[in-house]
Amino acid sequence: MTPMPILELDGLVKRFPIKSRLFGPKQWLTAVNGVSLEIRAGETLGLVGESGCGKSTVGKAIMKLHDPSDGRILIKGKDIAPLTRAGMKPVWRKVQTIFQDPFASLNPRMTAGAIVGEPLTIHGLAKGAEKVRIVSDTFRKVGLRPDQMDRFAHEFSGGQRQRLSIARALVVGPDLIIADEPVSALDVSIQASVINLLIRLQKEMGLAMLFISHDMSVVEHVSHRVAVMYLGRLVESGPRDQIFRNPQHPYTRALLSAVPVADPSRRGRERIVLKGDVPSPIDPPSGCPFRTRCPIAEDVCASAMPGVTALSHGHGFACHVRAREVVA
Repeated sequence: MTPMPILELDGLVKRFPIKSRLFGPKQWLTAVNGVSLEIRAGETLGLVGESGCGKSTVGKAIMKLHDPSDGRILIKGKDIAPLTRAGMKPVWRKVQTIFQDPFASLNPRMTAGAIVGEPLTIHGLAKGAEKVRIVSDTFRKVGLRPDQMDRFAHEFSGGQRQRLSIARALVVGPDLIIADEPVSALDVSIQASVINLLIRLQKEMGLAMLFISHDMSVVEHVSHRVAVMYLGRLVESGPRDQIFRNPQHPYTRALLSAVPVADPSRRGRERIVLKGDVPSPIDPPSGCPFRTRCPIAEDVCASAMPGVTALSHGHGFACHVRAREVVA
């Protein structure tokens, strides 16, 4: 029997009101538009797309930092979308976030030990000597020393601060980690060590992880499955190897064509340069949202939203033209 997903999104929508002229009609920015996905224990789903596509809004909606406008957010089968802030407290113990900027997310007035131990106090899990022991063990788990617990955040390097953020997220024993661009603020030289730490901890603890990033190379290394977003919608999703070896949607192909390769002389990969800018989510194009930049768009793309074409192994994409070619 297939285990229940730790996280399931069902038609998630998030709209933000936009100020308009006096007495003018109210406008809405649709940041997330009907996103459905799931993550199981021990699995990492990479959520990718250009800046502004809505991927970070998805993460914040899961944490209820943004209240969803529509759709369901199920944690172990329970819909948390209607919950109040008070009702979210037990959920926040099981769903933790690692933010992009480790320095901005750490309290500069608290010691490192107090930062990591604070969730234990908030959730009433430990105090006194037991709390110190758990924090010390968590420091070791993320590659920090217990004798660093009395230091402040500014005394740590960027990589060490992100390890502190990881320790703070893991100390309460969560089921799901939302990692929102967790290495993009770090030097390239230390990104790999933090990524490998996340992979090791995810395996050891059997965590479900939503890894949000715009870096396709990092996503390929860390993820089991990949979901690609464009203008608030999922355009392709599936197992990592299927997405990277057999991409179907023209947007996914364009993203992958831009990934640098170690050998500049390597042949066989066409560079796809997208024309124009990403349309405004306040006034998106009719039909397929990608059609204004798509190199293979046809008339049908302007008149109808493409449905999802399902391939094998849970691989699916939303494109009128590619769907017709696959069927043919």
